[in-house]
Amino acid sequence: MLIVYLKRLNDFGKAHVNARKGLAVWKLVVEGAQWKNKQDVLRDFPKAKMIQNNRARFEITHNTFRLIAHIHYDDKIVEIRFIGTHNEYDRIDPAVI
Repeated sequence: MLIVYLKRLNDFGKAHVNARKGLAVWKLVVEGAQWKNKQDVLRDFPKAKMIQNNRARFEITHNTFRLIAHIHYDDKIVEIRFIGTHNEYDRIDPAVI
């Protein structure tokens, strides 16, 4: 899969050192994935939560941080829509961000 807005991931990792390893693992898995549907995502990330509008919420660093991605299955693109702390996540609507 191609990850769009990868700069968001890199910038967040610079600001939150304890997220770097989890973000690196997430990136490695996603770049090597060939997701065709939600079940494929859950196979690679069993703790992910599938959200409406082809979005998924991923737990980073034991759910300290959350990442929302919009997945375009046909185009093989994963678009990073949000990454932040639990408190920041609580202030957004993951289905529309």
